[in-house]
Amino acid sequence: MREMDPICFKVPRLREETVRVESWDLPFFYDSVHYHEECQLTYILEGHGLVMVVDRLEEFQEGDLLLIGKNTPHVLLHDKKQYDANSSHRVRAISVFFSKDTFDHAFNQFPETIQIEEFLDQAQYGIRIKNNQAKNIGDDMKQLVKLRQVPRIILFMKILDQISRKLDFDFICSSIPHVSDREDNHKLEKIFDYITKNYEKRITLQEVAGLINLTPTAFCRFFKLRTNKTFSQFLIEVRINQACKMLSNGNFNVTETFFSCGYNNSSNFHRHFRQHTGLTPSEYKDQVLKKPQVAQFA
Repeated sequence: MREMDPICFKVPRLREETVRVESWDLPFFYDSVHYHEECQLTYILEGHGLVMVVDRLEEFQEGDLLLIGKNTPHVLLHDKKQYDANSSHRVRAISVFFSKDTFDHAFNQFPETIQIEEFLDQAQYGIRIKNNQAKNIGDDMKQLVKLRQVPRIILFMKILDQISRKLDFDFICSSIPHVSDREDNHKLEKIFDYITKNYEKRITLQEVAGLINLTPTAFCRFFKLRTNKTFSQFLIEVRINQACKMLSNGNFNVTETFFSCGYNNSSNFHRHFRQHTGLTPSEYKDQVLKKPQVAQFA
């Protein structure tokens, strides 16, 4: 852990994502104590260690399901050998990030969801569901990676309903965390907003660093520490996500799409698209138009 105070982390949730799903395959999890505005539901596919929530530690292992509440300081920690540069150990997990405020607003319209709402209120204490209880939920979490838009939200609501009604769980800590909004969060929101409005243009590192009065070098450190992504990774993700939307629409061909998403080089576009979706743009368009409820990009 690099800092004593929790870091105000910004989940790179795109504007059209009510539910953000990330599939992780890493040498180790993000290792700074941090908090974010979104609740986080994480299913551990591979790896073990300790999860810290506020000031308490609890073991986690493969197959466990962890729920962390809004603005709750937390971190996943590993054995020291996990950080060895020559280690063959990996950690794999599926994490879902979602705004409790957004869901609370929706829940107010549906009295049938009261049990889910009450369950999420308890997430500020950190919740661990052990692997013998979480197996079926894990299968649904794996499916969630493949979905987007309304089918993703429907399956996620099913997951929340199953957890709140049927599963036994343990609280990780007993104290309610208190963190205040930080200036860092506002700076990142400014960056995110600028990128989502200008992704089709040429955007330089110096340009975005200047938005929050940092040098490019300082900005790179700032952005990586608080998002666990490089700025270029985030920009590519925004552009490819927009390309997926355009191709799904069916009214744009591949050439029109990559020019409209900020690319002037076809080979870079095709390489980035395949890295993020596992498909070529043409394959993606054909698949989505045949099965509009399924997508490979998450």
